[in-house]
Amino acid sequence: MKITLFGIIKLMKVYVARHAETNYNVLGLCNGDPAVNVYLTSNGIKQAHLLAKSLKNIPFELIITSEFPRTKETAAIVNEHHNAPMDEDSRINDLVSGFEGKLVSDFNRARRESKNRWTVRLNNGESFEDEKARVQAFLNDLKSKHHQACVLIITHQAIAQIIYALVNKLPNEKVNDIEMDNAQCFEFYA
Repeated sequence: MKITLFGIIKLMKVYVARHAETNYNVLGLCNGDPAVNVYLTSNGIKQAHLLAKSLKNIPFELIITSEFPRTKETAAIVNEHHNAPMDEDSRINDLVSGFEGKLVSDFNRARRESKNRWTVRLNNGESFEDEKARVQAFLNDLKSKHHQACVLIITHQAIAQIIYALVNKLPNEKVNDIEMDNAQCFEFYA
């Protein structure tokens, strides 16, 4: 706890996990539409169970996911040990890349080759700055809207990387260097 002039401010412990492996991860495809049939693979289900086991003794009071089935499926497996209420927030949805169903490598190359990779909107998709702004709005609201002491967020690689970068005040250029494998988790205090 942090003590201030006006009293005690209770800190929220936040865990952020990337969803487990999906069929699109295996194929290296982009997906920014929750209605597309993207699902956990058998390996992804194993990963989710390993994540659940590693988080078994954490006293989660709330689990927040994106609107995507892969985050909800990962969360449901983790939540077998917790029975915590679950909520979803579209601000932690995966990037609308403009490359739906196309190779992630093609999207990454197009973004790198653009005049400004932070603000370019490819094929009417979101820019990195658009994505970062909605994640920042989510983080700004996290503590004011949720009063739990311990929260788990299950989201997507790019969103988890942005959360990590924002919390640790890293520049845009460092975001893609942040390792965030399927079913990997990190924590911070809000």
